[in-house]
Amino acid sequence: MDTAVWQVPLKNPPQLVQAGRAVHGRKQAVEEYQLPELWCLHLYRYEGQVIINGREFAIAPGWAGITPPNARIVYRFRGESQHTFAHFRLPVGGDLVAIPVMQDVGDAFDSLTRALEEAAGWLPSQPRRASVRLWDVLWQLAGQPMTERVPHQRQHPALSRAVREIELHLSQPLAIPAIARRADISHNHLTRLFRSQFGVTIEGYIRRRRVEYALHLLAHTTLAVKTIAGEVGLPDLHFFNKTIRAAAGLSPRDFRKRRGSA
Repeated sequence: MDTAVWQVPLKNPPQLVQAGRAVHGRKQAVEEYQLPELWCLHLYRYEGQVIINGREFAIAPGWAGITPPNARIVYRFRGESQHTFAHFRLPVGGDLVAIPVMQDVGDAFDSLTRALEEAAGWLPSQPRRASVRLWDVLWQLAGQPMTERVPHQRQHPALSRAVREIELHLSQPLAIPAIARRADISHNHLTRLFRSQFGVTIEGYIRRRRVEYALHLLAHTTLAVKTIAGEVGLPDLHFFNKTIRAAAGLSPRDFRKRRGSA
């Protein structure tokens, strides 16, 4: 495995922008993208290759990889490929910490994945808590403990389970009864919790998060619009365009152009 490292500013907590699970390689064997402002962390469950700024690295199940802002990234997949990811900003300044571009995290893989998935579930309502959870993961990848912690508000455990289920499966069909079953709560009770916490129904929450995820990918990556539509669980391109226009007042391509010129 290549032992290249990035020098990462970890003195202060990151700002988690988006996190969850993603599945690639279903239709395209190669994908290329950039995140102009954001670092990216992946916990891989597949074999493949990634080329970062012209340098190739192997990918294997149980490995973690990190890429810096504005890197040109090309993924080569071998069939359906799933990973857990986080897109985040890091404040500049302070001491730099070395984190390998790619590393086998061994027995820690499952616990790191759980931590990142917890962060994804907390992000919509507890963004600071989610960011600190990611911070802890980054320190673990650097091989050092994080000693700081942050208080957090309590949330109904069933609501937390439901939100986490949604955040990790935005790219897939989501059935409300199935979400309620996995959260171990009735559909009606879960609906009341969503209205109380987020001011919308479960369906409205899913729709909002898919739009927010889509706008994030349009603004911060170079993925094709069609690819983004599938990634956020709205694979019908006509419906995707209509949904984004209703939310942002612009077509996906126009939204991307405006953000690129801002």
